[in-house]
Amino acid sequence: MLTNQLALTYAQAIYEIATEKAALDTVEQQLKLVEATIAGHEELATLMYHPLVPAPAKKETINRIFAEDLDVFVRNFLLLLVDKRREPALPAIIHEYIRLANDARNIAEAEVFTAKELSEEQRQALAAKLSQVTGKNIVIKTTIDQELIGGVVVKIGDKLIDGSVARQLKALKAALLTNQATAAV
Repeated sequence: MLTNQLALTYAQAIYEIATEKAALDTVEQQLKLVEATIAGHEELATLMYHPLVPAPAKKETINRIFAEDLDVFVRNFLLLLVDKRREPALPAIIHEYIRLANDARNIAEAEVFTAKELSEEQRQALAAKLSQVTGKNIVIKTTIDQELIGGVVVKIGDKLIDGSVARQLKALKAALLTNQATAAV
């Protein structure tokens, strides 16, 4: 809980600066670049997130790697995180920033779980239907989960829509067991 609040606080700070500079998209791209670069290099991730690595080494690394790719205020934001020893929260901060930026752009991200890959027509139809229901533009991120058997599970924010065959089978099993228990009494 504390990490989420911390991430939200820092995300709001960089979001407000990005809004003032009319750079929501640019900052999002730059933060994603930082996240992907760190995640893509195990040694870099260890250096950035390990608590025993001194702050000056982390700051020098940020300046060397990202000097050409980041706006000064984004790089300064990362350096501030290092000064405050908050760099382990960076992935959560980036996630919260993207959520704030998407809210400002009236975009909602839908996590869609299916048993098999959706066709492009199915993705577009699902996005259109979810957009109609939510009133927001929907960006779909799909994950294949063969345990669903069939159907779809959609998560938008804290809302969950479970239309999977697996859930329907569980509900049917529970209903049958309830009927057996009632008939036995």
